[in-house]
Amino acid sequence: MGWRRAITLGMAFGLLATSNASASKAKTEGGSNELAMEICDGYLIVAEVNVGELHGLSFLLDTGTSMTAIDRRLAKRLGVLGQQAKVINFDKTIAVESGEVPEITYGPEEASDVRVLIEDLRYLRPGGAPVDGIIGLDLLHRKNFLVDYARKRVVFGATASSGMRTAPLRAGGTELCVEAELDGRLVWMIADTGMAGTVVYERGLASSLENYTLRGQAMVRSLGGAVESRKAVVSRFRLGGQDLERRVLLVSP
Repeated sequence: MGWRRAITLGMAFGLLATSNASASKAKTEGGSNELAMEICDGYLIVAEVNVGELHGLSFLLDTGTSMTAIDRRLAKRLGVLGQQAKVINFDKTIAVESGEVPEITYGPEEASDVRVLIEDLRYLRPGGAPVDGIIGLDLLHRKNFLVDYARKRVVFGATASSGMRTAPLRAGGTELCVEAELDGRLVWMIADTGMAGTVVYERGLASSLENYTLRGQAMVRSLGGAVESRKAVVSRFRLGGQDLERRVLLVSP
């Protein structure tokens, strides 16, 4: 999950992410630039991925994860030796391992000699089934892509077309940010396809929000375990000129 900005936005609608490179026109012949996906638990994007000689693995596509990761079970099958590393996850620093896999293929895209995090991903069970890994923004940001929730396809090399509702994006190697309006203020938020809902850090923007109502406690599950949060309702939340769900979660990092 994203952590470097003050607020995180869980995406539950079509997302067009544009890289810094010039966009190429999407191919249409035989869907050669598409990756089939499933939507689990109402928001998680799950697709088949090949890692080395292992095919048909189940991976999340997560724009809020800065670095691609594999589960410890998969690392053992691949014979990947891990080195100590640390990541920041919401409210704590987590000790993990990193290693290198020879090749990752997802739909028409492939990457060689990929540095990955090795994590215990048992907390992720989209649709009740475990996942083998996560494709993070380090791979996804290499090319424009469109997440088509209606057709259950990820289209690589896509460009915006007439009739699309869009919002400004800022893409980098570690985070994908979108401009939104929160209680009348323009803010940049992490666009996180792996997050169900909207998270606001209390020491960040939450302290300056004037009109919100608390609605009890909630828990957010993540790599570091359960994260305590408070449910709140803001006066208005808009993205791309469209009003969105006003309920948010407040966390203390």
